[in-house]
Amino acid sequence: MKFISKSFIRWVSIAGLLAVTLASLTQLRAQTVHIAHCMAGCPENDGGVSLDASELLVRQLFVASINSRTGLSDWQAYRVLADSVGVASLLPRVWYEDSLVSPNVASADVIDDDQQFVQALPIDVEERSYQLNEINILPEDQGRLVPMSSFAGTPYWSELNFLSNMAALPFELRTGSWSRLDQAINALANQTGEVFVVTGPILDDLGRAGDDVLINPSAYFKVINTRSAMSAFIFSSDVQQHVNFCDQLSTREVVEERTGLGLFPQRENDFTDTLHAQLGCAP
Repeated sequence: MKFISKSFIRWVSIAGLLAVTLASLTQLRAQTVHIAHCMAGCPENDGGVSLDASELLVRQLFVASINSRTGLSDWQAYRVLADSVGVASLLPRVWYEDSLVSPNVASADVIDDDQQFVQALPIDVEERSYQLNEINILPEDQGRLVPMSSFAGTPYWSELNFLSNMAALPFELRTGSWSRLDQAINALANQTGEVFVVTGPILDDLGRAGDDVLINPSAYFKVINTRSAMSAFIFSSDVQQHVNFCDQLSTREVVEERTGLGLFPQRENDFTDTLHAQLGCAP
């Protein structure tokens, strides 16, 4: 009980749970909205990515912009703390619908009568895939944008099983360099006490912008930052498992160009250093 009470106090710094449309949020431009998961403001749409009628969903562990056509995230932001990192190997991984997502937003079809997904084991010859808006995401490609290990030390880790945290991360990417970067972020949080991350898909083929493009992106990005330093990564969806995440280093400007997002819109000064060396990437 002592641990739960301490963690509860630490994590309720977020002003409640909410889900609002981005269109409604524009009515609050006269005010400054502070979300603890975002350093120097959450990403803003600067053009290039269709975020019409997307919803901004804020939970204890992350904030997400949910695409109304797919029910998946256009981007997510989260804050890793030294005491939020934990061992996640034994935590249950079962997908659940997110009750904060509005009914008018596309969502995954639930396979059984309970409001959860039944995950098939790899040895099952009748292994089933899960369907989102008539598009299949194979079980082996179902990944979490916000990793379990970064929040296994909190009482809110089960939020990471919500469908709002799901992405079509190919198996080779998800279990390879993407996962190793998550581990490096956790190690950095242990060193510095606090690390901010913005992550999401990159939709390069917006010319056709069909559901398959929205659900199966060509790449994914992660932008990692502390109060004064930042490093950005872009992972192609076909990255092989053995590839070093340091080979995927990019820049904030490239991420913004390819996503149409404006990152850190409230920052007063640019970052003066990179986190490359602290993440294990030699200069």
